[in-house]
Amino acid sequence: MMELVAGSDFRRPELRREVFLRFYDFHLRHGTHPGLVWALFPWLAERFGWDEETYAWFCFLNGNTQNPITSLMLLEAAPSPAQAQAAVDFWRAEYARLEWDTDRRYHKRMFDVAVEGYLAVVGSRQLDYWRGARSWEGVWALATALPTFGRLSAWSYLEYLYLAGIHDHDASTLMLADRSGSRSHRNGLCIVSGRDEFDWHDSNPTFDGSYPPDLLNDLGDVGEDLLAAARARRPGDRAVSRLTLESALCTYKSWHRPRRRYPNVYADMHYNRVTRAEGLWPERDFGLWWEARSALLPAALRLEDNPYDPGLHPDKQDHYRLTGQVIVMDCEEPWAANDFTARVAAGAWGRCR
Repeated sequence: MMELVAGSDFRRPELRREVFLRFYDFHLRHGTHPGLVWALFPWLAERFGWDEETYAWFCFLNGNTQNPITSLMLLEAAPSPAQAQAAVDFWRAEYARLEWDTDRRYHKRMFDVAVEGYLAVVGSRQLDYWRGARSWEGVWALATALPTFGRLSAWSYLEYLYLAGIHDHDASTLMLADRSGSRSHRNGLCIVSGRDEFDWHDSNPTFDGSYPPDLLNDLGDVGEDLLAAARARRPGDRAVSRLTLESALCTYKSWHRPRRRYPNVYADMHYNRVTRAEGLWPERDFGLWWEARSALLPAALRLEDNPYDPGLHPDKQDHYRLTGQVIVMDCEEPWAANDFTARVAAGAWGRCR
């Protein structure tokens, strides 16, 4: 483990691998991967006493919405696949108020198609469907056979099922050869390894996505090196997988984009989702989600307990990109001391909530 020193510019290429591994470990520790699913899903399953069939159905619903708040409302409307029509009816009646994740926004209008296709292919025996596959390639074929599930959504969906124990197959590769479907975490690997010239993004107009012949193999080796290092630091942790590594790479890549991601961003986004849901659904009680956050996240990672933190704000999103300082993680990592935390303490944005 490389030593990191407070005050360093952590954008420097020689520091990126270690910074990434510390960040990945931080998200693993708190379950703060995209959607907060690694923290929320087991908590919800235990809270409601879901059996495996119910858990699998919830995973399908969240594979559509990628928003656990919406997914739980759909589950309440239709607690099992046998009652799926009630979920479709609820979706139709409350379409404007039901929020889908940005990555699935274009599929929101096809929820009925997804449900109909799921029932036709999977039926009511969900566990038999998934556990009939003996490999990652098998569950991948099953997921991508479902209507509306493409590369990115199928990957996330299989991550939910893996988390739930519905299947036990980590991805066998990071699928880097899928040129269009894997751009985000492939860019993350380029940035982690200091190959910025191959970051395929509008901010790098000199590169058009034409990779040198051996680059994807090299990036695959970088990914396997990161996975091995993370496993050495968290031995026996099932969450250390290619499934979560991809998410961490996508997030880390976005540290280097204007107004995008930072450590713990998904906990901040979840806060916004709960408060928006409260505004959209005044007749409903969303206290369950505040209870979950209190049970699962330390106070330093909960916006509701840090009223002067601006949350998902351009100043917070751009701090690392503009200064080289890693934010949020300083609550547990002294090397990550940063000016943003000092500005929050000084009330630079006033009281935000």
